[in-house]
Amino acid sequence: MEPNDEQAQGLYRLCYRLTNVIYPGWQFRSVELVRIDERTGNLYVLAGDSLDFEIKPSGGYEP
Repeated sequence: MEPNDEQAQGLYRLCYRLTNVIYPGWQFRSVELVRIDERTGNLYVLAGDSLDFEIKPSGGYEP
């Protein structure tokens, strides 16, 4: 199973926001794990020590 185009674009936007160090005071997060949940079709992203996100097939993500 592979992510669709919307999920890939959502993953790019999420990774960009998590690792962006341009904003003063923002502490970037490293992306530790990206996996697809074959039961739901959602992408699972683990960032830093405790942040996790799911990217839905529509490309939207939520913590």
